[in-house]
Amino acid sequence: MSLERRREIKEPKEKDLLKESSFRRLDFSPLNELKEQKKKKLKEEQIVEELTEIEKDVLDIAKNILKLKRYDAEFEVESEGQIQKYPIIEKLYAKCIAKLSYKKGYSKEEIFLAIRGLEEKTWIVTNERRTKLEILTNEKLVAILNFIKKNPGIHARDERIGEILKITRTPFLKHIMTLERFNLIRSKKIGKTLHYFLPDIPEDYDRFKIIFLNSLILNILEEILKEETVTVSNIGETLQIYPGTILYHLNKLKDLNLVRSTKNKAGKKIFLVNIELLKVYNEFFKEPDFSKLLQGL
Repeated sequence: MSLERRREIKEPKEKDLLKESSFRRLDFSPLNELKEQKKKKLKEEQIVEELTEIEKDVLDIAKNILKLKRYDAEFEVESEGQIQKYPIIEKLYAKCIAKLSYKKGYSKEEIFLAIRGLEEKTWIVTNERRTKLEILTNEKLVAILNFIKKNPGIHARDERIGEILKITRTPFLKHIMTLERFNLIRSKKIGKTLHYFLPDIPEDYDRFKIIFLNSLILNILEEILKEETVTVSNIGETLQIYPGTILYHLNKLKDLNLVRSTKNKAGKKIFLVNIELLKVYNEFFKEPDFSKLLQGL
């Protein structure tokens, strides 16, 4: 066989081998998965940054222990001797000693204090099968948490829950209970309705936030700020609302110290707005923004 003929046979084989080469594959899913794992790991490290090294190690063991069995009893462990009262914590304590005492050199006392510290900071909640780290890396729960942050004072029947979160009231309430157990949100009953807030908002301002959700209240305050001598009748005429309704809301504002009543020169009752309180309110809640109304006052 001639040299030219040999080359003709060899060339297609080399081409076929090149096509099958792993360097030419189009599916890079393992590489993408690796990137996602690195992103998740980085996020987890940022979340637990406030914890000590031993607390991080204990928390890592706890995420598997808590899944073994659901224990409904909450715990408050004051001493090592009390651990036996709480089976799930006893199991966690034993596992941590077995895994960390030799490997990391932690003493039993250090491990006990780490467990108690995680419990006090609600990183571990025994009637939940997850740690706070798992909560803060769960997309659905984080979405609800951010939703409450943007809409403080929201309640379970608000239509925006379905529109924005794409879930119904029942699963929303279920997730709310989980977030509340981990002290990531708090609830406040105002009237007959439960409203939800982040825990770092002072409770003194909850009622202000709820009352300001009523646009009529804002309109009434605006009319008073425009002209302090305005009467209830004047406000009713401007807003086309029955004066009795205006007076009802003004009395609610008086109870909250947002307005006070006095009399003008003609002897008619007028109301004055507590401007300083509105300014303090906007330090905690950005909506409604009273800065434009208060300009020049």
